Amino acid sequence: MEETNYKSRRIQTISKLKDGIAILPAAKYKTRSHDTEFDFRQNSNFKYLTGSNEPESILVLTPHGKKKDHLFVRAKDRMQEIWAGRRLGVEKSKEIFEMDEVYTLDEFDKILPELMKGHSEVFIDLDQNLKLFNKVRKMAMGLDPRGRLKMPTPMAFRHLNPIIEKQRLIKDQNELLLMKSAAKATAKAHRAAMAMASTEHSEADIHNLMNYVFKKNGASGEAYGSIVAGGENGTILHYIENNAPLRDGETLLIDAGSEFGTYASDVTRTFPINGKFTTIQSEIYEVVLRAMKASFSKCSPGHTLEEVHMESVKELSLGLRELGIFKQSVDEIIEKNLFREFYPHGTSHWIGLDVHDQNPYLDKDFNPIKFEKGMCFTVEPGLYFQRDNLEIPEHFRGLAVRIEDDILITDSFYENLTAMIPKEIKEVEAACQEDYKQFL
Repeated sequence: MEETNYKSRRIQTISKLKDGIAILPAAKYKTRSHDTEFDFRQNSNFKYLTGSNEPESILVLTPHGKKKDHLFVRAKDRMQEIWAGRRLGVEKSKEIFEMDEVYTLDEFDKILPELMKGHSEVFIDLDQNLKLFNKVRKMAMGLDPRGRLKMPTPMAFRHLNPIIEKQRLIKDQNELLLMKSAAKATAKAHRAAMAMASTEHSEADIHNLMNYVFKKNGASGEAYGSIVAGGENGTILHYIENNAPLRDGETLLIDAGSEFGTYASDVTRTFPINGKFTTIQSEIYEVVLRAMKASFSKCSPGHTLEEVHMESVKELSLGLRELGIFKQSVDEIIEKNLFREFYPHGTSHWIGLDVHDQNPYLDKDFNPIKFEKGMCFTVEPGLYFQRDNLEIPEHFRGLAVRIEDDILITDSFYENLTAMIPKEIKEVEAACQEDYKQFL
């Protein structure tokens, strides 16, 4: 595997800035409680352009400067490093990240005004880090208050993120290798969960097992807060408690994926806790699986996430009619959005550095982005029958099924990155009979 060329990514970003300087901060440690902190996770855009995991750094890109990319990093500090870990410092950062220039963070306030000269705009994240934005704005406004400089100075501020997020839409080979590694770790964790599920265990037991298997197989941990939902807990789309006992005759809906090298996987499987689907559970499951396969038919270059979604909507609406939930025609069910009571979410989202990857969904003409080779997204149809819905037969109430895979668009079709995780009924039931200890 060749090393990712972060320099070329920065050059591509610079080419989009025209007369603007770009300022992109790394993530900082976040307080968990008093003097303890959450595990550090780098800002995705910063990581994409630098490859650096150093906190508090700031990247500055200057299209009109003699030197184009500048990095501000924490200074070497022996005592701080004894307490909180090693710092790369200026020299190593310049060498490792191939920056034109690297400075300490202490120099930021002095050097940034000079870098801004010759640029008429500032590109920066306008949604987050208001403290940095206000500092930069004050610097820009103070550069030429009387209009005497014979060069442009920033008079406008633009949101930087969309430029980088559009670049992130198409994954390179290194990114795909990391996503496939995440998928492999996720596959083992889901298989372990199927094997462990029983009335002798709880949602928490399954959750803990999956986290262990993620890390045992090279992942850094969860790509997002896992959903481990037994029975009617599965009807809560973002259920996070993960602490209820598992009950005989119910299903377990697990939405969980690992993160590998800062890249995410995102997979959902639904399976019987006792290892055998009931007739009703099987009927609902087959409808959802059918919807997933219908959506796969639109996973090829030239199609869109909107088309993928509508294939699931059509198949789920037909299934709801076949189950006796609706008597209306499929067209009417869709036209009146009747299906949304049972399928309230979209079928797909982009995936990559973030589990909901921050990529555009619409092009410059506000039309859905068309698939190209290297784009990655999820397909996740589902049906949810709320316990308090007295309009449906009682045997449906409290049931939930969702199935989700991660898709890569290829030259002419697609590759299912998570196809190795069982989802056909017979395969799922067989996986439930395995010994979870083989995954330890």
